[in-house]
Amino acid sequence: MLGAVVTEKRPVDTDRLVEDHKNLVYHLIHRTVRDRTAHEEIFQEVFLNVLESLPRFEERSKLSTWIASIAVHTCYKFIQKAGKRERVESFGDWLEGGPEPGVPSDLQENLERSDIRRRLERHLGELAPKHALPVTLFYLEGMSYQEIAEIVEVPLGTVKSHLFRGLRELRKRIEGGEDGFLLG
Repeated sequence: MLGAVVTEKRPVDTDRLVEDHKNLVYHLIHRTVRDRTAHEEIFQEVFLNVLESLPRFEERSKLSTWIASIAVHTCYKFIQKAGKRERVESFGDWLEGGPEPGVPSDLQENLERSDIRRRLERHLGELAPKHALPVTLFYLEGMSYQEIAEIVEVPLGTVKSHLFRGLRELRKRIEGGEDGFLLG
């Protein structure tokens, strides 16, 4: 247990902080850093950075946006330190699971779903991070354009442009790539 941290403003339940934001941080790490062996180390580094910086959090943005920004920057520092230009690794957990519990499913449907997930992950992984990250944050994390702009520290128009170009490139890869159409 991490216990509690006291900031200049008020005490913070660090266990609750981690619990409330762990999925967001894991998703960002998973989609930004290809080296899966480093994910746990980066996760710990993100929350150490968050706890260290918490007294300086000015509440000009949502806490989740601020934490996501720290996560993205920590991932970029890891990539830079590793000396590689990484691409986004995974399209998302929303395709990983099978059907809802209690909903019947047949083997063919599961195989098709798995194939779609594999293709989407590959195609998204081929995009440059500047395009893949906004797609991930907007569509999978449900963040607004403004939140994404704060996280990646670019103007709002740039976020919209990167999102549009990322979707256009993803669509082009899915429909015209070696796979043919995603669903067929």
